[in-house]
Amino acid sequence: MNRQDETIFALATPAGRAAVQIFRVSGKGAARALRRLAGRLPQPRVMKYSTITDIDGHKIDVGMTAWFPSPASPTGEDYAEFHLHGTPHIGRMLMLALEQLPAFRLADAGEFTRRSFLNGKMTLDQTEALADVIDADTEAQHRQAMARLDAPLSKLTDTWRLQLVALMARLETLIDFADEDIPDDLSQDIHHRLEMLIANIGSVLKDADRGVIIRDGVNIVLIGRPNAGKSTLLNALAGRDDAIVSTEEGTTRDIIKVSLNMGGYAVHLKDTAGLRQTQSLAEKEGIKRTILAAADADIILMLIDAQDIENNGDFGSHWTSICAEAGIDNTASKPAIIPVLTKMDMIAYLSVDKDWLSISAETGLGMDQLRMVIQSAMDQLLGSGEAAMVSRERHRHALMACQNSLMAAKDIDPACEPELIAEDLRHAAQSLGRISGQVDVEDLLDEIFSSFCIGK
Repeated sequence: MNRQDETIFALATPAGRAAVQIFRVSGKGAARALRRLAGRLPQPRVMKYSTITDIDGHKIDVGMTAWFPSPASPTGEDYAEFHLHGTPHIGRMLMLALEQLPAFRLADAGEFTRRSFLNGKMTLDQTEALADVIDADTEAQHRQAMARLDAPLSKLTDTWRLQLVALMARLETLIDFADEDIPDDLSQDIHHRLEMLIANIGSVLKDADRGVIIRDGVNIVLIGRPNAGKSTLLNALAGRDDAIVSTEEGTTRDIIKVSLNMGGYAVHLKDTAGLRQTQSLAEKEGIKRTILAAADADIILMLIDAQDIENNGDFGSHWTSICAEAGIDNTASKPAIIPVLTKMDMIAYLSVDKDWLSISAETGLGMDQLRMVIQSAMDQLLGSGEAAMVSRERHRHALMACQNSLMAAKDIDPACEPELIAEDLRHAAQSLGRISGQVDVEDLLDEIFSSFCIGK
């Protein structure tokens, strides 16, 4: 039997003791499960108080049942729910009873949502938005995921696909009447439409970085010399002792990452190995990883020990040498670099440049101001307006592939080689279709739905 023809079931609520646990059933046997285990089929979409038994008639529990006949159901198939008391033993008894019914099996991870997609109840990017809603840990992630549940990207890309189909229809005219003179205004119109599509896709892509960062989290990397106070600052910002703090230089050799919520944003705070010349192979590898982390950073906190400034007073040389050793272009707009003077409690007096924050993570001096500056940098990076249309690398790559195909088509003269333009437009339309799932995307489905829980 095809697995798609089997009836699936799963626990849809967290395992363990609770007031209520909910089991979902989807497939051709859903009605049979209700009749066998609850005694009758409830009215569609009406909760029914029922006595639940196993297939031998032994009482399992009393609870609520619900029935959603196809196609008006969450999965587009016949669908049932059992709402029972939240005792693990009751759940095991019901699962065993369902498993004994012919052609019933436990659902795979994400299979309910996958069937919903395959039956046209959701677009592919809607299923991804649903996963993001479930996984959201911050206000910004939740807000963005909720905005995408209505599939605004699919609606937009479907409009673009229709425009491409219309363009391809016009190109058929050029191909069918290749021996006749083609009006100049027709060629100009095709080029104009291509330019408009390229510009529209470009405007969405400009905002893609913001959406991806909100979903995946802001990478904030601490860079500096050994013993500049990076580990102490990471612990202070995280509010717990995640990094080893020692007066011995070179203590941190691998990247130490702490994930936290800062001002409503998901943040990945990374402590790195101190930058210096060393003979230690392990420390050299740590410095190599520091350079890679700096290249991937959204925001860099550049830490300089205030005692080093007090001893030689050369403010700029520290900044310049650290940037050079970390491979940081301090003239670029990204990453945002926040200079921080540390260990201010260890010196008597230092005239601080107005652009540098001065802190003591040990005593808390300047920490509130540092948090405000970090928050400001994140607000500037991510904005505070509408949720981004694109929030996954998959979407961005599809849009970029579409844009590249359109740009290739724009460089071709429609009057001379309309069939080449038509081929580029076909590739562009396929790229757009992969976002909503309107083309063959079987290779993507296992990856996307495997991230869901069993009952989803």
